[in-house]
Order: sequence, then structure tokens, then C-alpha cells
Amino acid sequence: MTTVDQYLSAADHAMQQGQPPLALQLLVAALAAFPEHPDILSRLAIDAYQRGAMREAIAYFERALAVDESPGNRCNLAMALCDVDQYASALQTIQALSERQSEDPLIQFTAARAWRGTGNPERALQTISRAIDAAPEDADFRLLRAQISVDQDHWDSALTDIAAVPVHRLSPFQHYRLCGLLMQTGQFTRAMPEYRALVARAPGYAEAWLGLAAACERANDLDGMQEALSRAQMLPLNSAQDAGVNQMQGKLASRRNDNTSACRFLGAAYEADVPDPLWKSQVGFDYGQCLDKAGRYAEAWQVFNAAHATRNRIKTDAAGDRQALDFFALLRVPVSGHWPALAMPADHRPDPVFVVGFPRSGTTLLEQILDARDGLVSFDEQPYLPKTLLALQQAGLDYPAGLDAMDAEVRQRLRDYYFKQTEARVPVPGNRRLVDKNPLNWARLPLIRALFPQARVILALRHPCDVILSCYMQNLRSTVLGGAFSDFGRIVDLYIAMAEYWQALMPKLDLPVLVSRYENLVQDPEASTREIAAFLDLPWDAGWLDNSTHARNKAIIHTPSYAQVMQPLNTKAMGRWRHYRPFFDAAVMARLGPAVSAMGYTLD
Repeated sequence: MTTVDQYLSAADHAMQQGQPPLALQLLVAALAAFPEHPDILSRLAIDAYQRGAMREAIAYFERALAVDESPGNRCNLAMALCDVDQYASALQTIQALSERQSEDPLIQFTAARAWRGTGNPERALQTISRAIDAAPEDADFRLLRAQISVDQDHWDSALTDIAAVPVHRLSPFQHYRLCGLLMQTGQFTRAMPEYRALVARAPGYAEAWLGLAAACERANDLDGMQEALSRAQMLPLNSAQDAGVNQMQGKLASRRNDNTSACRFLGAAYEADVPDPLWKSQVGFDYGQCLDKAGRYAEAWQVFNAAHATRNRIKTDAAGDRQALDFFALLRVPVSGHWPALAMPADHRPDPVFVVGFPRSGTTLLEQILDARDGLVSFDEQPYLPKTLLALQQAGLDYPAGLDAMDAEVRQRLRDYYFKQTEARVPVPGNRRLVDKNPLNWARLPLIRALFPQARVILALRHPCDVILSCYMQNLRSTVLGGAFSDFGRIVDLYIAMAEYWQALMPKLDLPVLVSRYENLVQDPEASTREIAAFLDLPWDAGWLDNSTHARNKAIIHTPSYAQVMQPLNTKAMGRWRHYRPFFDAAVMARLGPAVSAMGYTLD
């Protein structure tokens, strides 16, 4: 009689001889001879897993665990459940084992995946860190911790883990994940050579060619994007890969101002039967924007609604919701009208120019105009001030109430912390003044006043309805914005809260603030930029009117406006909301009315 070991040995031999069907046949025969044997069930599960038959693999893993509750079987089942996004079941399977065997790195890695998938990034980070402590060279562990950091907008931490990954030892799939993380952290110029290295070693990897196309698009290398797409189209593609090519072809056509072709390609991608809902949601935002440019407003609105609905259904990470609620709470905290006199800080660094406003109000356009001026330098949108606020709170000071009691030593320490972050990005600013553009720093103006008494603030305003609509049209990936902008009503709520906060703060804020209206900037750029130049004590010349040349030379713009600011100033985006007025229902308009008026606009 053939033994279990003999069956398994024969199956191994068949695999080594390149005969997977025979190996599977032998395993099935083994199970018939030895029903519910855990080793055979595990091997059948692994075979199904490798074939991509995930339901079959999970069923075998469950049967193996039922007869042998070994850590290996439990970990295998949890890993497979994570792979099909059944994170709650995975956590139920692995959590107790993870707590008992906290020193086992693979168990901790699996549990971290489950914690992340069930919306607990803090536990996920603690758990994967234990795995990395035990196996610091493991690429999968580092890549997962980098992804968890990205989920929380902790880009610096993610980049630290990415830098520790041994790229030369990565599998093609691991290399692809690393490239994706570089894209998510805005490292587009770093992602491009990594993608090129990946396609050189794996030229048949269609997703890698599509990733390279996406990186080229963000770096404004449209010829490189076309070349990557041409290479992808030469490969035998499955339906999902073909849809990915259509998405990228649509984005390329849009960048080349061929909106007819863009709508055709993106429409085909949007209609494709692709099971990945996250990808489907992103294509919806791309397609909706093309429909808007084509004047097909009712269709665009429906597509944006569907894209948000898809995104919200699959959102398992509650971090965005928690951070959004924390941000709303920040806007409700009363601000003291008492501002103690501040002496010039001892470091003699010039205080920055802060560009703030609601997202999609023209802050990126202002940043590009300022960054092109001698004496000013920006570093794109970074969370340096929010991290400084976190450092203040971690020091035991309430915000904003604790600002009154902050002594010179604490203030200097926080200034040093802020500038340490900026100097890592702009190593030698010299006599140049930093331009810190981060829209929601609008809600952190009291901190700016406390730490940077010589700062200048430019508040970007745009018609609230245009701003709210534009936010709804974007797939904003930031953790805070992703939570706050998850549906149209919530964006309206945030705008109203910001407007009310500003009205309460403005009479008390002892800080120079210039209001720059988007409509004035695009309709009369000379008058608007002359006003900005005077506010910043800078000379004005005709170069202030050319934002697009500098943006094209800069190549990388890290916000959703990256394509728009490549274009000369124009009024195309003014009054867009009027095309969608039928969808701003009466209740929304009634709630918005006071905020619109307070910001100096009308609903006429």
C-alpha cells in the first residue's frame, strides 16, 4: 500500500519534472486514500493557491486546520483570507496565535495584514514592527510597514523602510510593490528608474509597463508614457490588463487635449468587467473628469457618484474617518484673542510664506507662481506643520489653549523641529524664504502665529460651490481628505466648518494675511500678482504672469492639480458649478448660503 509520504514524494517529483497536472492528480488520489489527512490537505491548498484558485485553497486550508490546529495551518489560512480581502475572518483566525507567539515573524506579518485590513493601522504598525525586529532584512515585512505608514500619510517613515529594502534581492512582484509605494509617496522620479529596471528584468510583466506609464505621466514625460503603453500592448493581455491599457491611453489622450479619444478609452476601461473595486473607483474619477470636459455633465455626475460609492464600500481603514473627525473637532475649539508679544527667534531664519485655503482653491497655482520668484522656494505639499503640531501635543501642551503658556524654549524647539523637516527637503535655502503650501494649514493659523511671528499668509479663496464640486471630482488619497471628502454632503460640512472657523478667528488673528481670489487671479493676473508681490515686499516683473513655464520645468507637481498648472492661466474652471446646479439640492444650497456670503461670493 502506498503511504502518504510516497504520494507526497511522487507529487514533488512531478512538479520538479514540470508536470503540475500529474502532481495534482497524485494529491487527489492521496486524499482519496487518506481522507482528511492534514499534510495532503495542506499540499492541495498550496497547489490551489499557486494556481490562483483562492476559494479552493481556502476550503482546503480550513479542512486542514479542522484536523490539525498547528500554527502553520492557522497562519496559512489567515494569509489566504487576507489575499481575498476577508480581513475580519483572517483576524479571527490569527489574533490569538499572534498574541501567544509574538516572537514568530511570519505570524506577526500575517496578523499585521489582518489588522490593517480591518481598519486598525496602529495595531498593524505595532505588529509588523515586531516582525521586523525579528527579521529586519525581510522585504515583505518592510514593504508592508511602508504601506501602513503611507495609509497614515507618514511618508517619511515609509521612505525609511523603502530605503532599507534590498532591491537587488526582490522578486518581480516585490519590486512592483516597491515601485507602487514610491508612486504613493510622490517619489515619481525615483519610481521611473525602478520601473525601468523591473521591466528590463521582467519584460513580460504587463502591470510593470503600466506602472511605468503612470510614473511617466506624473513626471510629464508623455513620450515615455506612450512608449511604455506600446510595449504593454505588444504583450498577451488578460481583460484586466487590457482595461489598464485603456485607462492609461485615456489619460495620455487627455494630457494631449484629445478629449474625444480620452472619453472613448476611459469609457471602455470603466465598462470593463474588472473585479478590483479600488481600480474601478479610480477609473470612475478619470472618466468623470473627461465627461465634464466634454460637457456631458449629467453623465459625469452619475459617474462621480458611482466612483465615490465604490470607494466607500471597499474602505476598510477607519483611520481617515478618525483623522477627519479630529480635524472637525480642531475647528470647533475656541481660539483665544490674547496673543502675547513675541520676540524675534534666536535662530534668525526667515519665517516662511504660508499658502493656505480649502483644497482646490488655487493653492497649487499660487505655489508655482511664488516658487518661480527669486528669493522664494517651495517644497510641494508636505505635512511639516501638522507634524509640528503633533510634536507640541506630545510635549503635553493643549492646542490652541496652550499657546499662551508656551515659553521661548519650547517655541524654539518646535521651530527647530519644523525647519529640520524642511531642510531635509530643501537642504540649502540660503537667504531664500520658504513657501509652505498646505491648504488645510488654514486651520493651524494660531500655531503659525505662535511659532513664526514674521510669517506672511496668503489665503486662497475660490467660489465655494466650485471648490466643493472640484473636491468631489477628485480621488483624494490623503488620509484626512479621504475621510472628510468621502461624500458630497461631508465636503459641504467641512467647507461650512472652515468658513465659520475663519470668521471666528479672523478678528483675533494678529498676523498679516492676504486674500487671493482665484477668479481675480485668472481674470486679471497682473493686478493680482502685483498685489502679492507688494505683500511680500518683492519686485514685480512680467515673469509673474508665466506660471506654466516654471511648472513644466519643475516636472513634478505632487497634487491633483499637476496637469492644470502646466497650462497658461485661463478661466475654464470658473463657474463650473453652474453646470451642476441641478444636483446641488435646495437643502445643500440653504446650508451653504451663509458660508458663501461670508467668503464674499453669491449664489446668483
